[in-house]
Amino acid sequence: MYKTYVMHYTPLKDRREFISQQLLLKGISDAEFITEFDREDLTEQDLYRYNKDKDLHKEVSEISRRPHGFAGSVQYNYEQMSLASVSLNLKHLEGFRRFLDQDLNFALFLEDDCRFISSTKIETIIEQAPENWDVIFLGGAFNHGIITPISVVGGSYILAQHPSTNTTSSIIYNKNSVRKILPYMESFCVPIDWQLNYAFYKANLNVYHTYPYLCTQGDFRSTAKDE
Repeated sequence: MYKTYVMHYTPLKDRREFISQQLLLKGISDAEFITEFDREDLTEQDLYRYNKDKDLHKEVSEISRRPHGFAGSVQYNYEQMSLASVSLNLKHLEGFRRFLDQDLNFALFLEDDCRFISSTKIETIIEQAPENWDVIFLGGAFNHGIITPISVVGGSYILAQHPSTNTTSSIIYNKNSVRKILPYMESFCVPIDWQLNYAFYKANLNVYHTYPYLCTQGDFRSTAKDE
């Protein structure tokens, strides 16, 4: 019914062991680990996909970052991405490519520090989701205060106003949603969750969050800003 893709930085073996245990506990046996595009292995061709255009960066940031809890409180500032962030964007893009090549309608994307905190099955979340869903967040680093609700459906799904991400710890996509966001993802200029905020907004997607969340993040140091 769905395929699972795990974004993994190869040298962090403790994270692979952790997420493998989480998958086992959740009964997910066919997950694919995305190990391509580790930061040390990035080529000039890979890095070319990182768009350093400052006008684009400002446009994306105004949509995806400042309104996401920082409106009016943080002055815009151009920031270059770390190699770790570039790597993670490319891993997600590789996951999207694999998903589109699969004969399946749904995909679960996980970071390698995702921790499941609910026994609810992924199949159940998909089967009971609102008819108009494009993306479903199962959790993240923050509680539901990170989003602005538009409506609540069935008591279990919150439709979020854009910007609508809660990190990229655990997300379900349908195939149509991935096709719609790719034009805004393939040449990226900000970290993956902010780039997704921009893409979801531009593609006018319906982004839902489960209530309560099924996942949180494990107790690992963030490597997003590492070089």
